[in-house]
Amino acid sequence: MVQGGGMRQYFRQMGRLGLVLGGWVLVGGTGWGEEKMDRAKALAELTALVAKNEKMTREVLSKAARDLAEAGQERIKAVQVYLESYRNVEYGRTQDGDTRFGEWRVQEREMISSLAFGESVQLQVRYVALVCREALGEKERPTAAEWLAYYHDLTKPENSTEVEEAVVTAVVAPPAGAQSKGKKKSDASKKQSTGMFDQPAKQSPLVRDRQIAGFLDGVPAADVAAGNESAVFKKVLRPRLLEEKNKELLRLWDQRIARMDEGVEKKVKTLGADDYKILKRPELLWERASDQEALGENEAAWAQKMEILRTCPYHPKLEEWVKELRGSLEGGSSGLPEKTP
Repeated sequence: MVQGGGMRQYFRQMGRLGLVLGGWVLVGGTGWGEEKMDRAKALAELTALVAKNEKMTREVLSKAARDLAEAGQERIKAVQVYLESYRNVEYGRTQDGDTRFGEWRVQEREMISSLAFGESVQLQVRYVALVCREALGEKERPTAAEWLAYYHDLTKPENSTEVEEAVVTAVVAPPAGAQSKGKKKSDASKKQSTGMFDQPAKQSPLVRDRQIAGFLDGVPAADVAAGNESAVFKKVLRPRLLEEKNKELLRLWDQRIARMDEGVEKKVKTLGADDYKILKRPELLWERASDQEALGENEAAWAQKMEILRTCPYHPKLEEWVKELRGSLEGGSSGLPEKTP
């Protein structure tokens, strides 16, 4: 009986409190929304939040870069790290996910155990580590020498298929359903394994598993696939070398063109080879000459461009190239003779 009375008294008191509070909000109170904000305090808090966010971002990216760089030094460890992220992203961390991931590993055991898969994984692990450092800013940014080292490994014969395949597929497409005679099983395995890494680095399981894709916005290298030799050269390495006025870029151009020449001679039919020599190769040489001009070797670059125009008078880009070279010549030397009327 006492207990029941005590409960009734409690509820009566709470009811009075509710009426008082309700009256304060609805009748006599000012309400939270009408309180005057201390703007100076709010601005200081915002600054602190930004600093906290930047610190957290740097810690996450630094850890990812450090861990992946370490894993990328050994192929076996790189594969382990990649497969762990692949499992987490594609199958989840549940028991059912582990079961399905195990079934996938059994089904794809030949691909996973292949040398091509291991090499592709190791390159991607190294690449994502470099991209994370690019996102950290100038102080942590990889040096041109580090990007050159990566590109050198990417373009080794056992790794580099991008240039040759780009030339072959762009110039001559095999008939539908046609199969190459004597095609090695290892070649098919290599194509299958490397095909897993066609997506940009930002979409890699290594990035998605660590939930750092948002931190890579605005980083050009993050939008490039780790194994795409052409894209790595044009969008990552080439701009960096031009920025530093590094003439190593011209040597890389010569190596790329030589590899493409060799690839065309070996893999492309006569018609395709002619198209490459008449159309694609002059474009590559023109790009090289433009980079040579950007590096300050104007006279040599202009001479090279004149030679391209003389030897390719029917190229579709002739008019564009003439206009570009004319602009360089007219604005690049005060010793040129006056225009004839």
